[in-house]
Amino acid sequence: MKRLTANWGLKLASLIFAIVVWFLVTNINDPVTSVRYTNIPVTLKNTNLITDQGQVYTILDGSDTISSVTIYAPRSIIDSLSQNNVIATADLQELSSLNTVSVDVKTNKYFDKIEKIDTSSDMVKLSVERKASKSLALGATTSGSLADGYVIGDVTTEQNMVRISGPESVVNQVASATVDVDVTGFTSNIGTDADIMLLDAEGEVVDSSLISMNIKTVRVNVVIYETKYVPITYSVSGEPAGGYIFTGEVESTPDTVQIAGRSNTLSSVNEIKVDDPNIDVGGLTGNLTYTYNLGQYLPSGVTFADEDFSGSVSVVVHVSAVDTRTYDVSVSRIAVNGDTAGFNVYVDDTEYDTVSLSLSGLPSTLNNVSENSLEGSVNIDDILAANDLTELKAGTYSADVNWILPDGVTAKGTVSVYVTVEEN
Repeated sequence: MKRLTANWGLKLASLIFAIVVWFLVTNINDPVTSVRYTNIPVTLKNTNLITDQGQVYTILDGSDTISSVTIYAPRSIIDSLSQNNVIATADLQELSSLNTVSVDVKTNKYFDKIEKIDTSSDMVKLSVERKASKSLALGATTSGSLADGYVIGDVTTEQNMVRISGPESVVNQVASATVDVDVTGFTSNIGTDADIMLLDAEGEVVDSSLISMNIKTVRVNVVIYETKYVPITYSVSGEPAGGYIFTGEVESTPDTVQIAGRSNTLSSVNEIKVDDPNIDVGGLTGNLTYTYNLGQYLPSGVTFADEDFSGSVSVVVHVSAVDTRTYDVSVSRIAVNGDTAGFNVYVDDTEYDTVSLSLSGLPSTLNNVSENSLEGSVNIDDILAANDLTELKAGTYSADVNWILPDGVTAKGTVSVYVTVEEN
């Protein structure tokens, strides 16, 4: 017993010295140091406390990310940690009246050995407002330029509505929803999936990061048509008043139109023929002016290539006064047509060698007519019928002349000549 208590002061000093040495060795071998981690995300807890009330929240200023977290701990602890061990949470049960909530930063291991944690920020800022929803009709547009000779036909989407929801202030900014397809260089139909864009009333894109949509992409089908230019032709009905004539001239504005359609459809369309009952010159003494819509005369499967062309066309149908002129035509210019076998048949010129022919037509047309350009004929069958004959017999007969006249010229009255029939 005396041994244990002998020199107790020296023994106590040795114990204290041993403790000091242990402490010094420990701190020299495993000193306290620090490590800095950046961009630590903050996990929000109990968010249903907001959403269950028909509200939504928006994180402001990126405050759900801590730009830097510094941890102080012994080197051995620091060396065994990584950024994945840093856990930052914000419990919305602690949401303040200013819509802020404190951030709690811990490590998921060795937390009891951490001396201190410093953060660059310790609060998440929220904007809390009512949740709103709306349904929008889905539009479709195209951008870019097609190859020459092609135009855009129908542009359709496989779904025509989209439903959006989110913060009321953001949802209320959205006025329309649309998709766009770039058609640059295409010559055939396009089928593609396109992202849906939300637009405000001015047509500017609304940031949709805070909005949820029931669909974010939609299938778009773009029909591409070939084009060609074709003339417009007209059917004119009726007869002008006496002494007047349809000149055959129809002024059309425009007189050609660019149409579009599938290749096999366009190949059979070479004109647009207008048969409008209103293009009628019956009883007129002057030009007919008329405006109509060409669209009603387009063949099936054909449309106007220019989307800005409404189809309105104006026409002027020319009606002019008739001129009458008389020509002395030599009977030598009148031929005999038909079967004359066994007989010598000719137009008799013993009493007169010319006949008078009155012609009506436009002055411009009659100017090109002369006695030497006119020709006529008599027909043996007409002679037989007029004289109740079944076969040709010798004699002299009166016969009406059939004239070969230019377009737009008509004969006034009938011209008759004597035809002599002699047996060979």
